[in-house]
Amino acid sequence: MYRVAIVGRPNVGKSSLFNRIIGKRKAIVEDIPGVTRDRIVSTAEWKNIPFEIVDTGGYVEGDKDRFAPYIRKQIEKELELSDAFILVVDGKEGLTPADKEIAKILHKTEKPVYVAVNKIDNPEKEDHIYEFYELGFDKIFPVSAIQKRGSADLLDAVVEDIPDYEIEATKEDLEEREKERKDVIKVAIVGKPNAGKSSLLNAILGEERAVVSDIAGTTRDVVDTLFEWNGDKFLFLDTAGLRKKSKVDYGIEFFSVGRTLDAIKKADVVVHVIDAQHGATEQDTKIAHLIQKHTKPAIIVINKIDTLPPKSEVLNRVKKQVREKLYFLPFAPVLLVSAKNRKGIKQLLKEIKDVYQQAWKRVGTGQLNRALQQIQKLRQPPSYNGKPVKIYYGTQLEGKPPAFLLFVNYPEGFKEHYLKFIENNLRTLLGFDKAPMKILLRGKERE
Repeated sequence: MYRVAIVGRPNVGKSSLFNRIIGKRKAIVEDIPGVTRDRIVSTAEWKNIPFEIVDTGGYVEGDKDRFAPYIRKQIEKELELSDAFILVVDGKEGLTPADKEIAKILHKTEKPVYVAVNKIDNPEKEDHIYEFYELGFDKIFPVSAIQKRGSADLLDAVVEDIPDYEIEATKEDLEEREKERKDVIKVAIVGKPNAGKSSLLNAILGEERAVVSDIAGTTRDVVDTLFEWNGDKFLFLDTAGLRKKSKVDYGIEFFSVGRTLDAIKKADVVVHVIDAQHGATEQDTKIAHLIQKHTKPAIIVINKIDTLPPKSEVLNRVKKQVREKLYFLPFAPVLLVSAKNRKGIKQLLKEIKDVYQQAWKRVGTGQLNRALQQIQKLRQPPSYNGKPVKIYYGTQLEGKPPAFLLFVNYPEGFKEHYLKFIENNLRTLLGFDKAPMKILLRGKERE
């Protein structure tokens, strides 16, 4: 698919323009330099012509910014991958040495470059664009991403330069992608900041797709990445780490937390990453409760085991602590992983597939009711007001996660401990040991 990358120095409005082009707030926009650190990729469409649009981190000269080396690496990657570039500059601030430095790099690519002079909020300011011709590009457009001005002319120029063969190939590609997405497993990677979520994603993909550093909270956006392994397709949602509410200001962190919750809701499987050095913390418990609240299949990954002594008793102690702290997710497999050394990655992918298959698994009504009869023989339901409590029959409801509707005589007679007994035995007898489960009761109608 024809790919257009938005580049520029920090805080010129790249993410605002990106959001304007795709028509929704996907990249985090905030008036603080260097908010976007990862490449965010989305499909845009203009005049019925689809293309890929990429939002990159702000280009930073030197190493003054602690993320500068990572940001430059992402942009340099885009120089190879993209077919064209939108260079965003600040019309209020005027031409800067950093703009000239980026322009010099873009000239070497010999690919189309469109200069978007942002923050031109009214026609009187359009004279501000002329100094930017010094950059050596002839396609310069006054825009205001916030005020919705000028982006139409910019996009007209972009799609006009897309070759016809690219347009046809892109439409075919989109149709193929739509078919693929129906069979894809959506995976949200969640956890508190600096647990190693981006490192884990990079270990899976085999390339440095998301920015990785030892600075907490490096990833702020949700980065969607398609990946295929052993014939199975996965869509990974690498999310910003969840912080404690008391430390979340309205702004960047607020939107990051919101994106993480959205990713959990959309995911088929949630991978909860925990730092082996710290074990499961209070914040991990809160994240796990979100997984439980939305009844999501989950895998608990204890990452960074390479930082611990390679003794089985140490690893077992950490694993036991995590399992005890997150006792309310008993179905979630716990894996020991080192993203840095790529240890446990294949096992993780296998578990994701197994957990996904269980979440979608259906059993026949006959098989379910034979299991229910066996469970009642193991332990009879408690009586209710001196009367025996009975399960007449059960059926599995459509959708996921697995949900079973039991028709009974007295729903109020089923205590929590007996429902848990039913659930645990259904897991064993029907093969649902790795998936969350819902049990619903319905009483018989009384005249």
